[in-house]
Amino acid sequence: MTESNKLNKVDILSVYFDNVTLIDMQENIKQFFLSEAKDNLFIVTANPEIVDYATEHDEYRNLINRADYVIPDGTGVVKASKLLRTPLKERVPGIEMMESCLDIANDKHQKVFLLGAKNNIVIQAKQRLEQKYPNINFNFHHGFFDFSDERVLEQVISFNPDYIFVGMGYPRQEQWIERHMGCFNQTVLMGVGGALEVFSGTKKRAPMLFRRLNIEWVYRVIIDWKRLGRLKSIPKFVFKVIKVVIKK
Repeated sequence: MTESNKLNKVDILSVYFDNVTLIDMQENIKQFFLSEAKDNLFIVTANPEIVDYATEHDEYRNLINRADYVIPDGTGVVKASKLLRTPLKERVPGIEMMESCLDIANDKHQKVFLLGAKNNIVIQAKQRLEQKYPNINFNFHHGFFDFSDERVLEQVISFNPDYIFVGMGYPRQEQWIERHMGCFNQTVLMGVGGALEVFSGTKKRAPMLFRRLNIEWVYRVIIDWKRLGRLKSIPKFVFKVIKVVIKK
């Protein structure tokens, strides 16, 4: 990333966020497909957990900073931006970003590849999404494969998708995207974490009250105690932000 590009971004612990709303991103996606460029669009949805991981893994931090858009998927990121006096406009939940892309894809009769989760889950996600978005042509593959297995890449390439949603968790999903994005033309590629489980119906998204209060992560912990171990990244993230605030 050049210094001029950094000036247009919001720096949260050396992860450079785009100061965009969900509506901004919807327009960016539409304009991307109206353009004649053959480049791809790499979108990273980063929450405090991802930012904390990036602070301790230079290679991953550099990778996500090379993406076309890094959007704030986490209340903690938005609050940190305010503490650092470079406020982001709003939180842009990754699952809502994906839904926006699916709305556009349905309007335009486009092709969507779902890559990730267990085989039965991604199959269920595909079936449910086909019912909701009848104009989209879907294809899929589970996320439990070795990157050296060229058959998976060949399946995705032969499908020639307009969108590839990779639900393998960080850093793996972003690593797959950067490694292979040169194989596609005018394709939107985005890591979507556990979104495929939500779309499959095997996990529920937080009720609206939790969403309005910006505490979806609390609901996810309540329904999945395995996430408790991952919560340690939140106080680490907060402590690192406070250190930067004090230095400033």
